[in-house]
Amino acid sequence: MSSDRRPVRAAILATGLAGVLAFATLGGAATEEDLFRQVKVDVFDQDWPAVLSGCDEILRQKPSGQAAARASFYRARALSRIPGREAEGLDAFRKFVVAYPREKVMVEEAWGGIFTAACHPRAASRAACGAALREGLADSSSYVSTLAAIRAADSGDEALRPRALATLKKAYATQTEPEIKNEILIAILKIDPKQVPQAAAAPPPPPAAPGPPRGKPPAAKQPTLIKMTVYNKIEKRYDLKINLPVAFARMLVDSLDEEDLQDISREAEKKGIDLDDIFQAIEKNGAGKLLEVDSEDSHIEIVIE
Repeated sequence: MSSDRRPVRAAILATGLAGVLAFATLGGAATEEDLFRQVKVDVFDQDWPAVLSGCDEILRQKPSGQAAARASFYRARALSRIPGREAEGLDAFRKFVVAYPREKVMVEEAWGGIFTAACHPRAASRAACGAALREGLADSSSYVSTLAAIRAADSGDEALRPRALATLKKAYATQTEPEIKNEILIAILKIDPKQVPQAAAAPPPPPAAPGPPRGKPPAAKQPTLIKMTVYNKIEKRYDLKINLPVAFARMLVDSLDEEDLQDISREAEKKGIDLDDIFQAIEKNGAGKLLEVDSEDSHIEIVIE
């Protein structure tokens, strides 16, 4: 008896399941927000093909919906991260900036994407990098112009450097975020060390630590400042006069990309200088004169304080 009923029950269950699925298909379609939630998951996982597919679906269903701006932005980001499609990403970011000017935060991030895509090593044309940075330097947003100036310091475009330097110095004077201030300072150093704001290069020393316990010799004072001067004997003037925190000098070296660092290390080695040895010598020797070079044309001094 029970074996006879089994096919009937299976048929009923199958019919019911089919009804549920039909209902889900007709009345339970994924909403715009549902689709975008999945896009955010895919962004977190850096699954850029899935991000692109999800954004395309949102824009197909609701081209003017609430998630359209975010979908357009993440679509551009996905394209810029998929190898071989960086040029499409650059174009998509540009279209986003034009289409959604009121989306301030995303527009600023989109400009970052434009600079990255245009100045990418695999970019089709180096001229596109310069054009994008010039456009960014002229932008009314201080964030965008500052970002363009920071990128210009690494671009190797000599024609951009004076304009970028002016933007960086103005931004440094008004910036309050320490991390961004340091990025700006590094960019200024890359363009022209002579233009480093002296007040910034020589910050006040930290509060003195409590004295050592009795009977123990005081610990050696950790050097904190590099003072470098280059005096031009012929023109009777200083070509360079700069005070730079030791930690910041190390940070400047560490901030260089691998290729630049190798080039600088190679040139330094030709002159018998090891960059790591310099910082080790500073830490080992402490305060005092690290280097003095006197020639017919100039006098160079590096003093550690």
